Amino acid sequence: MRNMLLIARREYLERIRTKAFLIMTILIPAIMGGSLVLPALFIKKSQDKLKHLVVVASDQRTGNYMAEQINQQREVEGREKQQAEKPQARPSGGLPGAGRWTIDVDTNTSESNRAALSDKVKLKLLDGVIWATAENLSARKVPFITRDVSSFEENMQVQRSITRALQRDALEARGFSDAEIENLQKSIDLNPESPSGVQVKSIESTIFTSIFPLMVLYMSVLLYGINVMNAVLEEKSSRVMEVVLSSVEPKYLMAGKLLGVGAVGLTQIFIWAAIGASVSGSAIMGSGVDLKKIVGGRELAFFVVFYLLGYLLYSAMYAAVGAMCNSQQEAQQLSQLVTMPLVIPLFLIGYIIQYPGAPLSVAASLFPLTSPLMMYARIASVQPPGWKEIALSIALLAVTIYGVVLLCAKIYRVGILMYGKKPTLPEIVKWIKYA
Repeated sequence: MRNMLLIARREYLERIRTKAFLIMTILIPAIMGGSLVLPALFIKKSQDKLKHLVVVASDQRTGNYMAEQINQQREVEGREKQQAEKPQARPSGGLPGAGRWTIDVDTNTSESNRAALSDKVKLKLLDGVIWATAENLSARKVPFITRDVSSFEENMQVQRSITRALQRDALEARGFSDAEIENLQKSIDLNPESPSGVQVKSIESTIFTSIFPLMVLYMSVLLYGINVMNAVLEEKSSRVMEVVLSSVEPKYLMAGKLLGVGAVGLTQIFIWAAIGASVSGSAIMGSGVDLKKIVGGRELAFFVVFYLLGYLLYSAMYAAVGAMCNSQQEAQQLSQLVTMPLVIPLFLIGYIIQYPGAPLSVAASLFPLTSPLMMYARIASVQPPGWKEIALSIALLAVTIYGVVLLCAKIYRVGILMYGKKPTLPEIVKWIKYA
């Protein structure tokens, strides 16, 4: 035990004192924070820009209705966003993004006018043209001529505005008053809650608490597992391993490496958590998600648990790969097989968040090779699993880790002193049998 702790201490101090540790500790949060902050800033800048639209309709009344609805829709969405963010006090300037459009109404529906307006959009003299002729409205297909054809939010806003304008026109023709029409077109607030009456988290909070930590978990398990493999491979290639093995048994050597490198990963994660605890989520994403609640909540506790379990599982396999191989090229080829189960959860994360209780989600969160990521994603989802499922997942993972560590220790014991030959599968089976 003493030798194992000495090796763990050496591995820990050797890595934590390097410049690479300091750079990665600062660089990774900066990159992830930038990936959230910069797009939000660019989107806000684009939304605050005043845009000029032209609504072309067969009659002035229909065009005015659409222009009115576009402006009203923007104000409604701005008010909903303001209520979601719940600021203490909003500075002067109105609702977020409200009144960003100047809208003109045109009743010239000729093709020549359409071509002229399209040229103005192309030359950036106009930002968009809504071609809402009577024929297009009857067919329920209205062209929106714009340079930003992939702007999902803007296109959906225009679509909702035109729909509301047609509904308002139809209701008014049937004798409804303005107050009745306004009441009919009000949106409904949907508050999902569990059968026991507990209200679940918002989808924005779920996405943030699931995907962001999940990526950190994935990268940490992967990077530090590969660090174990490279450390073993480096010492094996330099023949330092022969000297070390004269004073410590192979299984304690492997255990010491796993503990030391794993402690480095936890140190880095706690530093990131401390940074996150001092930052408001609303400042980062504009979603009202408070990182302080996440860092201090059960998500962090389970994050540490599944990080340790996932790290021990995969780092033991990476250590075995490092012991078997003689070069970085060989190790990279074999390590791809170890990495594959870690990649699978990244493809399933969207499904897990939407359907955390589905059979596929439950199976993936119980299967030991994917459970470190999948069970954490379910815990951070809108509908966390029961404690029995979490306990079962941890138990299965712990049993698997015990078996994998024993298996990899046997491979490590023989392979660590094998040089010059790439082992075949029958040879590895012999190592396991005789170790």
